Amino acid sequence: MDSLLNSCVDTCGSMCAVSADDSRGYEAACYSAGSTSADVSTDSMNTTSLPDKIESLLSDLMSRAETGSFEVLNYVLAVLAFLAATALALGFAYSTRYGKRKRQSVLNDPVNEFMGSGMLSMINLDQLKGIGRWDDRLTQLLKRWGDFVAMGNHPLYIILLSLMLVVCCSSGLARLEVETDSLKLWVTEGSTVFQERTRFNEMLGPVDRLERLVLVAKDGGAVTRPSYLKEAIRLQQVVANEVTSNSVMLSEICVKDAENSPCQVNAVTQYFQNNMEHFEVYETYGLVGKHLTNCANAPERADAAVCSELQAQLNASGSSLPTSMSDCPCVSSFGMPMSELQEYLGGFTLDDNSIDTSTYLEQATTLFSTAMVMNHQDETKNADAIAWERSFIARMEEEAKDNALYDIYYAAETSADDEFAAASNLDIVFKAGTAAFLFMFVYVVIGLNHWKVDRRFFHSSKIGVGFMGVSCILMAVGGTLGILAWTGAKLQIVTLVVLPLVTLAIGTGNIFLILHAVDLKQEELKMEQRSLFVGLEDNDFGIHEITCVLLCEAVGHIGPSMILTAMCECCIVAFAAYSAMPAAQWLAGSLVLGLAASFTLQMTLLLAIVALDKRRELSGTYDVICCKRASFARRPCLSEDETTTTTQNSSFPGSAFSMPDLNLMKRCVTGYVHVLLKKVSKVLVLLVFGACSLVAIVAIETMDRGLSPTSFIPTDSYLHSYYRAVDENDLSRKEFPVYFVVEAGYGNNRKNFNDLANDAATQSKFCSSKEICDDLSIPNILNALAAHGDRNVAYFKDDVVGSWLDDFWGFVNPDSECCRVDPKNDYAYSPLRPEESSAEYILERASVAPSCLNDASDALSVPQESFMSLVSMFSTAATGPLCTYAAGTRYHGQLSIDNGPIPAMSSRATVTMNGTGYGNDVTAFAYKVLSTTEASSTISGSQEGAVTAYSQAQYIAKWISDETGVDVWVYSPAYVYLDQFHSIRRSAYVVVGLGLAVVLVLQCVALGSYGYGIAVTFIAALTVVQVAGLMMPMGVPLNSLSIVSLSIAVTFSVGFSSHFARLFAKARTITDDSGYAPTGDACVKKVLTKLLASWTLGVALSKFVAIAALALVATPVFEPAGNCFFRTLMAAAVCSWLNGAVLLPVVLSVAVDATEGRVRDVKPTNEEGGEYSRESPLSSYHNAPLTK
Repeated sequence: MDSLLNSCVDTCGSMCAVSADDSRGYEAACYSAGSTSADVSTDSMNTTSLPDKIESLLSDLMSRAETGSFEVLNYVLAVLAFLAATALALGFAYSTRYGKRKRQSVLNDPVNEFMGSGMLSMINLDQLKGIGRWDDRLTQLLKRWGDFVAMGNHPLYIILLSLMLVVCCSSGLARLEVETDSLKLWVTEGSTVFQERTRFNEMLGPVDRLERLVLVAKDGGAVTRPSYLKEAIRLQQVVANEVTSNSVMLSEICVKDAENSPCQVNAVTQYFQNNMEHFEVYETYGLVGKHLTNCANAPERADAAVCSELQAQLNASGSSLPTSMSDCPCVSSFGMPMSELQEYLGGFTLDDNSIDTSTYLEQATTLFSTAMVMNHQDETKNADAIAWERSFIARMEEEAKDNALYDIYYAAETSADDEFAAASNLDIVFKAGTAAFLFMFVYVVIGLNHWKVDRRFFHSSKIGVGFMGVSCILMAVGGTLGILAWTGAKLQIVTLVVLPLVTLAIGTGNIFLILHAVDLKQEELKMEQRSLFVGLEDNDFGIHEITCVLLCEAVGHIGPSMILTAMCECCIVAFAAYSAMPAAQWLAGSLVLGLAASFTLQMTLLLAIVALDKRRELSGTYDVICCKRASFARRPCLSEDETTTTTQNSSFPGSAFSMPDLNLMKRCVTGYVHVLLKKVSKVLVLLVFGACSLVAIVAIETMDRGLSPTSFIPTDSYLHSYYRAVDENDLSRKEFPVYFVVEAGYGNNRKNFNDLANDAATQSKFCSSKEICDDLSIPNILNALAAHGDRNVAYFKDDVVGSWLDDFWGFVNPDSECCRVDPKNDYAYSPLRPEESSAEYILERASVAPSCLNDASDALSVPQESFMSLVSMFSTAATGPLCTYAAGTRYHGQLSIDNGPIPAMSSRATVTMNGTGYGNDVTAFAYKVLSTTEASSTISGSQEGAVTAYSQAQYIAKWISDETGVDVWVYSPAYVYLDQFHSIRRSAYVVVGLGLAVVLVLQCVALGSYGYGIAVTFIAALTVVQVAGLMMPMGVPLNSLSIVSLSIAVTFSVGFSSHFARLFAKARTITDDSGYAPTGDACVKKVLTKLLASWTLGVALSKFVAIAALALVATPVFEPAGNCFFRTLMAAAVCSWLNGAVLLPVVLSVAVDATEGRVRDVKPTNEEGGEYSRESPLSSYHNAPLTK
């Protein structure tokens, strides 16, 4: 097995064998073997049994790869749903049968007709008994604050101080810097995976830069037709010879085996060595297809059959073959066989994972060409490569415009960073953000005003207040960004785009709520003491007093709910910073600061502006044109005993609000409440929402994890079409390299691996081709997993794992032509010429350059003084027909000397025998495998397969460390992006769970009842479940940004539920003469009548407008991530409105009535209660009882 076999020359790497019948079959250890030999090796290996421990490992991996079963959960949910539906049906039947008679007797009582809905609408919930100590105290404090803000010149002082503070904070925007490194959006520098990336790059060097062409036949035909192959070669020659930047060409920066060797370019056209002269010879004699087929079947060999036929035709025509193609080679121009057809051809669908050469050649509609460029840890050394890549992009853009045969797609290593930097342009963000704020301002102005265009419109309009309300949010955003800029931190593009619009979506509702509360209190005060508004235009003291009363009562009415909601929102969003993704962390942190700043300005600056506007309105001055008074302001006032309806013509400027029956929205609310509170409606609501929630839970069970690599790339970028072409056509798109790294000094590992020279015990753990090798050596384990493990278990591609130590032994073996030294040059390494393979060259070289070792037996026991020099020769030697053992490009980036990568080609020093070579110690090496990810997609963002593969590789590395005693860690460039998804589900549970827990605690404390706190939390939890269930149908996978969106969904839900629950609790404090509280239906009717219109127009619709603006802003910046936010937040807005306006009223109504257990037999009252004691707003303000 260790002796040289003629059949193995020029073919095998680590090991080759001859079967008993003397037919030459190349085992799986033969690198770059063709499909035929691969089949032979597989059959051979399947006959051998795996070690028990490997079988055990595969079993463990299989159990880990299996997704959790939700059958038990689904069964429990089905049982609970059946029981709930049964209980609901029985309750409905009981209520219909036994509750109808009692309820009818109460409703038909003549006293109830006197206490109708008109009287109920006059009940002021703010003057009723408090719902808790915390709420009472907070209400009183807020009333005092509202009084303080509206008093005297306080509005002016507050405005001045607020603006000074905003200017100080916003001045930091002058120092604003945007993060242009896209990697820092994905992973923190302190994370383990980032540190492993840094360590890998320092020791073994960064993974090579990839420059890629994707050529798709425009007619949908095969790209293996001669004309298409010829055009592909032309395009690649353009890249190699015509694309330059500062006189730098591809050959000066590419990965290659030797200084004068061709660049490593992987493409099917390498069967013609990417040489137009070679191709035209085959084309002239009609042998393109035959040569292509022969090379695809045996890419490591020369095409002897075609060569004989070609030579015969050439002889007949009197011509001769070019010297560079004397034996019609199939190997590439850089000496490596092109054996991975799935990496070079695509555009069709395989029914299984088998490789059929004829299928590739006949059906492939896409050709891929990938050039490898040197990558350096020191970014300054990559400047030439980056400049060349930008020239490459510019030239391919020109070629793509008018190419007749191909749709051309292209990408370079710098493409993602360049496009991300383009998306980070502050001008684009500023213009889009400004447009969004103007859009929102228009909506606020339209929504705040009752549009009846007459001479009174600008008297009672709220254009100025609406503008200043939106400006308050804009100032809060500017101040937040300014504070962050003052810290010196570079701001993420996600923060710049999402922060303003989410703050706008949440904060705009408070503008409507505050103004609605002021109008409501003005209406109530006018109904109580209308005489206060008679002749008010010239009474400055009266105007100030009434303004103080209105602001005091309005802030006391809506303020506690606003504070509670703001606290919940900030806490919920703060927990989203638990995510591992920096983009989500920064967004969550800035949102907390922005929401707090917005609420603070609204409770100070906006209240002061509202106070001044109310004074303006009461004094009869026009809105916007504040220096002009209305011409009708001084008209004679009607007498105080006029009916409420005639006050439409009085001088009271707010009299438009005294006619609620004419308001279309209120009519709609009344009709909606009437329908909602019917028993049939309640049953349907509970059934529909329950069914939707169960479906959502089932949908969550199949939610994928991931985030599209194109998430932060501008919408109009060429990369979107490139990734789409790759996703649709590349059969190897779901493969990425994984390195199992053995590092000196890591864990319990030794300080260096120089004893690999002659220590059999150490060698046994890192080899696979000799008798001394352990069955559980690292390459044997990885090869077993790749060959025998299901690709959905180990997630390894069925391929041979290279073992550098085995190839090193082959390289130094004197029986091979690999390692020879030049005695005339101080015994320096004598490199092979890759293009030479003739017997004459072999004899000539052997005559002047002796072998590095004298005897084959010395290969396993290399003298210590020679080891480092031989390793250095091996690591930089070029592969070719005479030496396939050389590391060259095969082990490029997999060997480390003195804790650094092997020197770049252009800086290599001469290595002499028994010298130090490139260093003193072998400090690290890596075993490279290809990981397969069947369930991943570049476009959709789902990376479920890649995340599972990452988890499996981590487990394999730990298992190898435990079994071999060699501590191994695993790395892949893809892991930097995948690490956050490894624990994303746990992060989602923690973030949402903590948020809901905070909601429960705060609501219970604020509302003084566990029941109301549980109800609000239940609605919030249900909203999250529904939104999460909609994410998969909407194409939004689970990731850190979607977790932030789910947190925002909780805030949307709490926004309305908190207000509703508080007013509902207050309504329940009303008692009749018998001490009974009103029914649940009565409370729901009362609260919805007062709250639903303002909340729907001011809060729900404003969220829809802001989220729509988010889509408009995100589109020119980054489409996928923007769509992630847009779809999730739009679903959150819809679900929160439906749950708050439909489900919560029904739940509270049913819960209250079910708790009481019956329709009470009470003294004649209306269905809402009976005789209620009240105080007027004015009497409350002055702390004096009102006598009725």
